[in-house]
Amino acid sequence: RQVTITVRETTTEKLTGTPSAHYQDQMYQQQLAQNESHTSSATKELDDLMASLSDFKVTSGTSHQHQSVTDYAKPNQGTAHYQSTLTTVSTTEHLPPPVVTSSGDQLDSMLGNLTADMSRQGVNTTQKGCCSACDKPIVGQVITALGKTWHPEHFTCNHCNQELGTRNFFERDGNPYCEPDYHNLFSPRCAYCNGPILDKCVTALEKTWHTEHFFCAQCGQQFGEDGFHERDGKPYCRNDYFDMFAPKCNGCNRAIMENYISALNSQWHPDCFVCRDCSKPVTGKSFYAMEGKPVCPGCAGAEEDE
Repeated sequence: RQVTITVRETTTEKLTGTPSAHYQDQMYQQQLAQNESHTSSATKELDDLMASLSDFKVTSGTSHQHQSVTDYAKPNQGTAHYQSTLTTVSTTEHLPPPVVTSSGDQLDSMLGNLTADMSRQGVNTTQKGCCSACDKPIVGQVITALGKTWHPEHFTCNHCNQELGTRNFFERDGNPYCEPDYHNLFSPRCAYCNGPILDKCVTALEKTWHTEHFFCAQCGQQFGEDGFHERDGKPYCRNDYFDMFAPKCNGCNRAIMENYISALNSQWHPDCFVCRDCSKPVTGKSFYAMEGKPVCPGCAGAEEDE
């Protein structure tokens, strides 16, 4: 079977000419709208990136910390200033949107790259200095503290790395610390509870104490104007110290707290060293010893006469 194939040659007519004025106007309007859309998109990308740098509401103002402490625990006061106004940028050129990832660790590098891209595209930006922690430019929210500027997320405690934000903080050797870490690291410790001393401090027995924890080791009463006495590194009030450790009078068996008489291998209150029989004082007189007690000569002679 034969199949006949017919090949026909065709030509395409090329139209020539110029667009009408109305068509040119439509194309101009569309291009202008597209440029404006690109500009708005670039500005929105910057705003979104600025907003993503912080998860908290920034409040303008300062925070101060004042404490009544002794020289042992007194910290240097810290003051942080917040500025939360974003820099306004404008452009007449199309700025391609940056590629944004979800990793929070890349936000700073993205911001630096975006700033460089905007500068190359002719976008005017205003930097607020470089961050003292990462040495990168700050555009947007900024913290001024300790004579330096910081990204809010980089102004952190030097020990626990928690963001300080508007919290109270203390300075030590040029570094900021949150309040709990500062006291745990640098405040003196109480010899009784081993806790940090935040306010008034008692220094005694070569140790430091909370005022409410410096008390008699026997009765638990705080010390008054009489002060305290020490035994084996522990403080005692006057009464308990003498009751527990002072020699006892051989006459009344009470503690000797002041002057005493030493006789008959014992200690006596002056008022207790009296004749066993007549109870008259024998101080400065001769006496006899009978059954470990003093007896005046008169009573001793009477006993001999009997």
